[in-house]
Amino acid sequence: MKPVESVEPPKGTKQPPRSAPGPGRPLAHLNPVRARVKFLEGGKISASDVRAPILDSWQRSLFWGVDADRIEAPYNADFDPHSRLATAAAPVLDRLSDALQGTPMCLILTDSKGRVRERRTGDRALHRHLDDICLAPGFSYAEEYVGTNGIGTAAEDGRTAHVFGSEHFSERLQRVSCAAAPIRNPSSGRLIGLIDLTSWQHTASPLMMALVREAAADIEERMLEIGSERERAAFRAFLTSRQSSRRALLTLTDGLLLADAAATELLGPDDHRRLRELAADPAGLPEQRLLLSDGRTVQVRGRQVEGDAPDGGPAAFLIELRLIAEREESAPRTATAPVPRLAGIAGSSPTFQGVVRRLIRNCEQRRWTLLDGEAGTGKFALVRAVHRHAAPTTAFAVHDGADVRKGAADWLRAVFRDLAEDRGTVVLRHLDLLPAQVLRQLDGVLRSTAGRSGWVAALRTRDRPALPAAGDDTAAGQPAAVRTRFDSEVTVPPLRHRTADIPALVTCLLARRGADAQCTDAALRALSRAPWPGNVHQLECSLRYAETHRSGPQIEATDLPPSLLCQAQHPLSPWESTERDLVVQALLDHGGDKARAAKSLGISRATIYRKITAYGIRLGPESG
Repeated sequence: MKPVESVEPPKGTKQPPRSAPGPGRPLAHLNPVRARVKFLEGGKISASDVRAPILDSWQRSLFWGVDADRIEAPYNADFDPHSRLATAAAPVLDRLSDALQGTPMCLILTDSKGRVRERRTGDRALHRHLDDICLAPGFSYAEEYVGTNGIGTAAEDGRTAHVFGSEHFSERLQRVSCAAAPIRNPSSGRLIGLIDLTSWQHTASPLMMALVREAAADIEERMLEIGSERERAAFRAFLTSRQSSRRALLTLTDGLLLADAAATELLGPDDHRRLRELAADPAGLPEQRLLLSDGRTVQVRGRQVEGDAPDGGPAAFLIELRLIAEREESAPRTATAPVPRLAGIAGSSPTFQGVVRRLIRNCEQRRWTLLDGEAGTGKFALVRAVHRHAAPTTAFAVHDGADVRKGAADWLRAVFRDLAEDRGTVVLRHLDLLPAQVLRQLDGVLRSTAGRSGWVAALRTRDRPALPAAGDDTAAGQPAAVRTRFDSEVTVPPLRHRTADIPALVTCLLARRGADAQCTDAALRALSRAPWPGNVHQLECSLRYAETHRSGPQIEATDLPPSLLCQAQHPLSPWESTERDLVVQALLDHGGDKARAAKSLGISRATIYRKITAYGIRLGPESG
């Protein structure tokens, strides 16, 4: 369908120059209100009913299952205010917000996924309404969540988009109009954010399109200034290292990847993602092994490349890769100081071995340790195994912060009693769950028992608010003194950063359950490709599921939970998860035959192909 190119003004008004339609008025001969009702009722829509980009967006919204009557935007407040995008956009937003002050306009900056990162509103009533429809910092306005809107539609189409009030897919959005333009990395052309202007439907202006285009261009120009020094530093480091390195080499910046021929041959798109995760986490940069998406293992060594970036961050990350031969992989390690094997713990990656070595040393030296990591990484199991190895004859007392709800006074008395014993190991689990008042009281207990001869280990979950650093007494209302009571801080790496350990972990976890099954190579490859947001705990649950669903002596890839056979591009709702599982099961029941699976589900072949793509379902060649 071809969109109409002009807007017809009301009779009796002076004819403006003919131009593309702006967000202030829909085309005169179109009726989006009637078209939307017809569309939602399943009627056929033509170019005479609604603009082509809007109809395309409505169809995507319907495919995603967006609710036409409610707003269900996910919330994620995690945002770096000093990122390259935020740094480049700040003066542009300042200038525009000053110009729009007092007008019924709202200026919005989002990341590449449509998550609102900053909002500048010049009208109180509009500000309140935007809060009501979740168009606020932290919320995502991607099409897959809220349907047709300027931000989400511009992100999907990759170009400037405007959506008039009644053109929105959701009923809740129809009081406003919006125009959004994509912001691209000047070097790579990759979408990194969007800038949006939103107004009341009756006050929208065609100038909104011109303003967001100009603002996006200004931000991109500033990004070029910020990024040029970074990229020059990255390129210099890459060329210099190429002269002396015998390993495959690549350099990562936030918008650029430089790789030599050897690194290009080794890495696929999933491997690029994992390396970016390692580079984003300073704990992941030291030398370690990484299992690639094709099943091969490489030794990874990385370092930061310093530069004069305005935001103060590193210019890039220089990463060297060495392919591990199969015979080397199976050969015994000859480290000068081998790490003792802990009962019930598996992992030979250098990063994980370093954590084990530090914990054993801390336990032997009775150094109080603050251990953190994502949920499910096995922090408690690791501390317990270290205690059994280094101090097996002493007491092992555990106090869980989750029990404070039963009575803080009794919990604190029990902690004090065990610490005052001056022997054995005391573990404080879920320190992050303690209220600020209890943390202050715990600080007094720790201070009064400092110097005890036994080991003290406190565990906290990283994806919950962190304990503040020393000198910061305001973060989350928690006293920084608690953190200073510990002599050492150790981070357990997430499972996605040590995927080379997965085969050993699988063997260990199955043995722990007393299962006599083993995983096939195809199942191990599927397990190694999974992102593991739930870490070792999720792996254990997945193996439990597979062990009870297997039909033969070994665990096949098709025995794994359906979620591991998929790589959806967005968080799934409960309804979507159920639909995904039905599609996966139908494919498994029919040996991967999509036509037969679609027939059994009562849907068309085209629909099941769309579902397979949307949910990223990958069953492997053995399933057809």
